[in-house]
Amino acid sequence: MTFSPNNLGVIVCNHVRDNLRPVLLATHYEDGDWAFTCGESDHSDDSDDYTLVGVGHLTERDPSLNRISDLERGFCAERKSIGGDWRRSLDPG
Repeated sequence: MTFSPNNLGVIVCNHVRDNLRPVLLATHYEDGDWAFTCGESDHSDDSDDYTLVGVGHLTERDPSLNRISDLERGFCAERKSIGGDWRRSLDPG
């Protein structure tokens, strides 16, 4: 499976946007929105730490993100490193 459409807008932390850290946490919210973050806790609640990008930019850098394109709404997926196994669970948020 792959994300469709390829230009689907997803929220990312600036670490991911700037390719400083990999995506290690993905959340598919109940409303259908997606967030891809580095999974670290050094983000503020300030919206300046997050931005919207097309998912295709992320899957081009890391095709293994497509393995979670079927993540159900209300769930999140975490992994320890790029290429690592995704662990899916209910979104605690």
